[in-house]
Amino acid sequence: MWRPDQLLGEALRNLGTAHRILGVVIALVLAGVSGYVIVQADRALNQEEQLRAAGSLVWVATATDETVPLSGAVCTRAGAWPGVAAAGGLAVRSPGPLYAYHGGLELPVQAVTPGAVQVFLPEAPWAMPTVGGELVQTGQVGAGQWLLAADGSRAVRPEHQVEQAPVSVLTSNVTTMVLADTPVSTCWVRMQPGAVSAGGDVLAAAFPGGTATIARFLPEATGVLTPAQQWQAALALQPWLIGALMITAAVLLVSWSRRSQLAVYRTFGTPRTVVMVMLAAELVLIALPAGAAAALAATITAAATGVPLQVLGIAARYAAAALLIGTAASTLLAATLLRGSLTETLRDR
Repeated sequence: MWRPDQLLGEALRNLGTAHRILGVVIALVLAGVSGYVIVQADRALNQEEQLRAAGSLVWVATATDETVPLSGAVCTRAGAWPGVAAAGGLAVRSPGPLYAYHGGLELPVQAVTPGAVQVFLPEAPWAMPTVGGELVQTGQVGAGQWLLAADGSRAVRPEHQVEQAPVSVLTSNVTTMVLADTPVSTCWVRMQPGAVSAGGDVLAAAFPGGTATIARFLPEATGVLTPAQQWQAALALQPWLIGALMITAAVLLVSWSRRSQLAVYRTFGTPRTVVMVMLAAELVLIALPAGAAAALAATITAAATGVPLQVLGIAARYAAAALLIGTAASTLLAATLLRGSLTETLRDR
């Protein structure tokens, strides 16, 4: 009768080159499963970030009649509605002319209400004038430079430079702030990610009666999967199952190469169940360092890509599922190798 410590010792002694190679294979499979999950998540998150930078969360209300502007006060108050992250508009009238220096060329200027810049640039300072990067590249003006009014007095000092934005109003002009109740030709609202579909309803309630044409700033592409749908499609391929099948195949291959060794145990009266337990113990001894190595690789990959910890947790669960199912299935299937004729099996040595 085998004692547990004897079985464990026998399993340790049985570990050889084939088992070391098997351990490397299992580690690579687990790293592949977790790496696939992390890379696909990083890809989806990057695409979502790019879409948001392009204005996917933004809705636009444009005055239907150019002679009847929209209320800037209503547009500003929309920013306090549930689900709205920021709101602001483009003033109907541009402010007075601005110049980089006395006698210089008139600079392109647009006036916006407080919050308009934050609709497209959440990190931008609140209610502060800005200068577009494209305008700065022309050499006419620079960030932090005082701009002059027509009479030569200092008027505006835009300290924040807008390098990238989905609207030329911010990248090609100097933007100045006007009062929140200033009439606007366009009202922008940026919705919270979970409430983006309600943006049209928010603007429709703010500007009823057909006074505004309402649309998404970035129209949805038809027939194209969203980043969330791409992430779901990637997980629908069941990488844990593919990994489990690969582990099962690798373990069975090693067990098949050892069938004559296993028959020797049976010849000397070791029950089939005890042999299966010993095989399971061998797999555990292999799987522990392989799993640790795969976990380290997944952690390094997650740190390199910068994905949230939730993604690393999902990757760990998928890798663990592949390991547990693969080892369990291979142990059960290995029992079929113990059912053949001992004489025939030993003859193949």
